[in-house]
Amino acid sequence: MSDRDMHHALAFLALSQLKGFGPARLNLLLQQCEPDGDDFYADCLRYLPQIPGLNAQQVQLCCQRIHNPFHGEWKERDQLLHWLAYDQHQVLTLGHADYPELLQQIADPPLMLYLAGNAELLHQPQLAIVGSRKPTIEGFNDARRFAGALSELGWCITSGLAEGIDAAAHQGCLQANGKTLAVLGTGIDRVYPRSNQPLYEQIYHRGLLISEFPLGTAPRGHNFPKRNRIVAGLSVGVLVVEAALKSGSLISARLACESGREVFAIPGSIHQAQYKGCHQLIKQGAKLTETIQDIHEELAHWLQLPESYSSSSFGLTTDSSHFSSNGLLSAKDSLPAVGAFSTAKNQQAVASNQSLELFTGHSHSADPSSSNMASTPDAYNPNLTAVAIKQKAPSVPKFDNPQQEQLWQAIAQGAGNLDALVMATGFNTGEISQNLLMLELSGRVVQEAGIYRVNLSV
Repeated sequence: MSDRDMHHALAFLALSQLKGFGPARLNLLLQQCEPDGDDFYADCLRYLPQIPGLNAQQVQLCCQRIHNPFHGEWKERDQLLHWLAYDQHQVLTLGHADYPELLQQIADPPLMLYLAGNAELLHQPQLAIVGSRKPTIEGFNDARRFAGALSELGWCITSGLAEGIDAAAHQGCLQANGKTLAVLGTGIDRVYPRSNQPLYEQIYHRGLLISEFPLGTAPRGHNFPKRNRIVAGLSVGVLVVEAALKSGSLISARLACESGREVFAIPGSIHQAQYKGCHQLIKQGAKLTETIQDIHEELAHWLQLPESYSSSSFGLTTDSSHFSSNGLLSAKDSLPAVGAFSTAKNQQAVASNQSLELFTGHSHSADPSSSNMASTPDAYNPNLTAVAIKQKAPSVPKFDNPQQEQLWQAIAQGAGNLDALVMATGFNTGEISQNLLMLELSGRVVQEAGIYRVNLSV
C-alpha cells in the first residue's frame, strides 16, 4: 500500500467516524472534492466546516486527522495499521482506481471497503446467491449446487456469510474449486455467526472477505440490510433461492432491481412460507429459474466466452458431482457484445434438450422431506442409534473434532442425507452442514446424487 493510499485510507477513516456524516452529507462533500484529485485533502478541510448539522468540535478533530493522520492519539488508526500489516489485508476508498465500478454506480456506495483475501476478484463477473437463514434441505442443496455449477462456468459467487442459503452458496462454490466473495455485516475481523468460522477461513484463503464496517464492529441488526446493498451492488445478477415475504433477501433483490441488475428466483410449493417471497419476486418480474441455463442465457455475455462452447468445456458432464446432465449447456452459438445479448438461439438449444434439470436428471420437488432415502442403497435405517453406529463403524481415520467423527460413523452406516444425519446424531443442521463441509474438503466424505458416503481410501 503506497504512502498516498495509506494517507487516503486514514482520511476516509476520519470521515467515517464523523457522527452524522452519512451518505447524503458525503455526496455534498464529494460534489466539491474529487476523491482521486490532488487537492482532495485541502478541499475537505475547506468544505467540511461548511456542511450544516455537524458538531463543530468533531469537525475540527476530523480536519486535524485528515491534515496529519499520524499525529496524536487515535485508537482506530492504530488498529487499522496493525490489521493492514497482515498478508492480503487492504483498504479501498471510494474514488480509488481499484474501487469496483459496479458498486460505485449504486446510490450510496460505501466510503471504505476492508478487504481480506484475493482483491482481484472484485473485478471478476459476480452473481449473488441469497436466501433464507433457515432453509429447507431442498433449498440448501439447491443453493449449493447452483453455486457450484455457476462457478464452473466462470462466475464468482457473492453472498453474505449468513447461516442457511448464504453458507450453502459459499460452500458449493468452494467445493467446485470456484471463487467466492463474502460481504460481512460486521467488522472484517469478526465472524458472525461463530459456526461459520471454518468457512470464513476458507474464503480468506480461496476467495475474498469484504466489509464496510470499522474493525471490531459487532453484529447489529441494522447493519445487515446495509450489507445487502453491497452484495447486490457488486453483482450483475441476484439469485434468490428461498425467501419468506419479510426476508432480508428481498431487500437484496429490490436493490439489485433499482441498480438495473437482473433478478432470478427459484419457485417452490405454494403451501410453504419459505417460497412466498420468491413467488412475489416472480410476479414482479424476476425470472423464474429452474436451471442454470435460465441464468446463463441472460448473463453469459459478461463472461466473454468463446464463440463455441459446450458443457464439457466447463466440467458440466453427466457425472453427478458436476450437478448437470443431458447437455445442459450444449449450445454452440456466438455471444454478442454486452447489452445486445439475445436469448433466441439459447431457446433453440433449450428446445433440443427437453430435460434440463440441474441435478443429474432429478426433478425439482416441492416437498422438502423428499430425500431419495428409500430408493438408494444408502437409505437410513431408523433403528440404528448413535451408540450402534459407534459399535459397528469401519476403520476410523483421525478427525478434527468428535462431531466430525460421529457424522462420519453415521454416514458409514447409511445416514446419507441431512434428515438422516439429524436423526442419527442429534446435532442441529448448522453443526451438521459446517462439519460436512470440512469432511468433504478433507476428502473423508463425498457426495453423489445428493447422497453422502464415506471415502474409505483416505
